[in-house]
Amino acid sequence: MWSNPKGDVYVAVRCLGGIYKVSFHKDGNCQYGFTDQYADTALSRLGRQNRHLEKWRLPPDPIVRVLQILIPESELRESTMNDNKGVTWLPIPRQGTIGTISLYLTTPLAQLELPETVQDAWMIGSMNTQIRNAWITYAFTPLDETLTQLIAFEKQKLYAISMNAVVPPGTRATLWDSKDDHNRHVLELAYDGQNTG
Repeated sequence: MWSNPKGDVYVAVRCLGGIYKVSFHKDGNCQYGFTDQYADTALSRLGRQNRHLEKWRLPPDPIVRVLQILIPESELRESTMNDNKGVTWLPIPRQGTIGTISLYLTTPLAQLELPETVQDAWMIGSMNTQIRNAWITYAFTPLDETLTQLIAFEKQKLYAISMNAVVPPGTRATLWDSKDDHNRHVLELAYDGQNTG
């Protein structure tokens, strides 16, 4: 996540940072799609006219949850990363739960507080601009039946893709989900080279 002095906030998956990003602009307009740099060379190849895959608008509320990244405990794998500089390691979710990273945008004077009734929740970072502040929280969320079925369905699709293309074990997939309101979710899955459906 990063911002600019104008108050625009951006989010990207590190390994896809030069390809996709989510933009939360200071005027409340938001978009998900290809970066300018990638779009210059890829749009015609992909048969697209516009680099934005989705656009929406945030409400003017003083505190708005704008994005959640959902990482089920079942999708975690041992990291091969050796360079821990600048890395904050989050606690591993308990079995049957999801590690939920939430991004909130607030007005400069609004203070985001974690509910005292929520166990296993942490404030893990914030970023201030002149226009608004961004807050990142992390919590363990119980895995419900709907999400369990969605994970199994999407992993089955990932396996089916691997039958027609080279998808090396250890590949991670991120799935974008849009609700009817301003809320957006990213579900992160792991591919181990086998059918788990």
